[in-house]
Amino acid sequence: MTAFLPMTAEEAGHQQLDVVLVTGDAYVDHPSWGVATIGRWLQAHGYSVGLIAQPDWTRVEAFQVLGRPRLFFGVTAGNMDTQVNRFTAARHLRTTDAYSPGGQAGLRPDRATIPYTSRCKQAYKGVPVVIGGIEASLRRLAHYDFWQDKIRGSILLEAKADLLVFGMGERQVVEIARRLEAGQDIRTMRDIPGTAWAAGAQDPLPPDAELLPTLEECRADPLAFNRLTLLMYRESNPHCGQVLVQRHGDRAVVQNPPAEPLSTAELDRLHELPFAFGAHPCYRQEIPALRSIQGSVMVNRGCSGGCSFCALTIHQGKDVVSRSKESVLREVEAMARRPGFDGIVTDLGGPTANMFHMRCTSEEANAVCRRVSCLHPVRCKHYGTDHGPYLDLLRTVRAMPGIRRVYVNSGIRYDLAALDPEFVEELALHHTQGQLSVAPEHASPASLQLMRKPRIEYFTEFMERFRKACQDAGQERYLVPYFQCAHPGTGPEQCVELALYMKAQDLRPRQVQMFIPTPATLATAMYVSGVDPYTKEPVPVARGWKERSRQRALLFYWKKEEAPHVREALLAWGRGDLIGRGPQHLVPPGPAWGAWEKRATGPAVRFDTHSGEGQMGMKVERATRQEQDEERWESVSGNTL
Repeated sequence: MTAFLPMTAEEAGHQQLDVVLVTGDAYVDHPSWGVATIGRWLQAHGYSVGLIAQPDWTRVEAFQVLGRPRLFFGVTAGNMDTQVNRFTAARHLRTTDAYSPGGQAGLRPDRATIPYTSRCKQAYKGVPVVIGGIEASLRRLAHYDFWQDKIRGSILLEAKADLLVFGMGERQVVEIARRLEAGQDIRTMRDIPGTAWAAGAQDPLPPDAELLPTLEECRADPLAFNRLTLLMYRESNPHCGQVLVQRHGDRAVVQNPPAEPLSTAELDRLHELPFAFGAHPCYRQEIPALRSIQGSVMVNRGCSGGCSFCALTIHQGKDVVSRSKESVLREVEAMARRPGFDGIVTDLGGPTANMFHMRCTSEEANAVCRRVSCLHPVRCKHYGTDHGPYLDLLRTVRAMPGIRRVYVNSGIRYDLAALDPEFVEELALHHTQGQLSVAPEHASPASLQLMRKPRIEYFTEFMERFRKACQDAGQERYLVPYFQCAHPGTGPEQCVELALYMKAQDLRPRQVQMFIPTPATLATAMYVSGVDPYTKEPVPVARGWKERSRQRALLFYWKKEEAPHVREALLAWGRGDLIGRGPQHLVPPGPAWGAWEKRATGPAVRFDTHSGEGQMGMKVERATRQEQDEERWESVSGNTL
């Protein structure tokens, strides 16, 4: 195998390739890049694979650089949904793209899967096109597009692809390649788990399929869209999921049950394929996203948390699959031999690091489970919570020759961590690089219930244990909490509740994530309908930049430059009692204006705590520009996509 998958005909030896993969990201040969793992997995199963990265979608010739693939084109928008990658929470274009050389923005089109597929079809007529990756996975059925503020149909039909792969696609792509090689027509591949296919008006539909609300019903009735989302999650267990059918006019999208996740042995094999762990040498500028994962080792995939705003359940799956300890150690040993390695393992983790080898302990229960989360509203009695395997792994790696430090920079589930004081202590003393990021998301019980996150008491307990461990050892470590604003169910009352909790705990986060309604999540269904899909009760929804900005400003109540925005929000919500100089107040008296107002000078409301009335004053400070606010306030990890 070559050091990199070929990107030119010369690198391919001018031979016809079996599969050509097209991606919206720069090509980095690393297991954290989905297109690289798919390419290497196909290669390991005997197929020749080439890769076209960030092609010029306006030119058919850009999709012909590797020639006509013998079996199929595989198309992905990249590691993130294109729209999340290109736009901020206020729908403004981002100035950088972490998955492009030099961070250059604009190297991929909107909803890149669609134009890429079209160009592949034009480049070589008759070659099957299979779409996959996070963008296709989450848009496989009718979905809400926040950037157009409308319900769009399945991306399978919009792109006119031959087949859609959803979830982690290793099993599916190998099966597709095998069947094509055997001479089967891709239009007859209608039984592969983890795929969706398009049915015409005359095509028979599976007789035992679950009929979903139609595209037209979802557009006409938000409650129908809620039901669609619930059924998607209900049938997301690969052990018992049903075939789903959604009609789009006289056509239909048929979704097969999810594919079985890889086993531990298969995940070991995948991660030990001959990745180059670097960017293709054709790039002359650094790929920013690669910098953030240099020195990291992924030890698991999947997440049992089932948070409402997170797409992991519907994409990677609820069942956590972990690598063996031996496989991880072999990767660390290989890392230590690489030129330039500084002895620091920056992360041993995954979507949720401390879920390493945590899973359902009952095969019988898991075979029929319909729960979205193993941990919410209460932890399932069958869910194992032993931190022993992860502690053993951390201890072994930090004792290895050539290893100076081992850090945990992936997310951790603090309610699980709080169950094991020994883990919290070792995490604080040995595996925290100055500060540890955790995501309580909110403090209000009402908001946390709709987010499907643990109660804030769990975070408080974890925080106290972490601080005590650091104090007892005489070490200076900090917790950096991530909070979220404008999530459905979070209104002024809940936002104030969070700000008061932050003040009581002396928490001053540097970043706050503003909720973005990404496709296929439960939170997005709530955003669209204003109704909790489970209880059918109405929930407050912050819509428009003004109300969302107010919530975000309040979480920076302690920043001097945000004080005018905080005062404006409090006055608008009837909470002027929190403006003052006492310990019970959030912000001192002064001018009040909104972050959405772009005025350099002019009258602004000044709140007088003595009279309790607003007065007109002259605003002399320049309002912070909205675009700069977004870059400063948003969490760069945005939406786990």
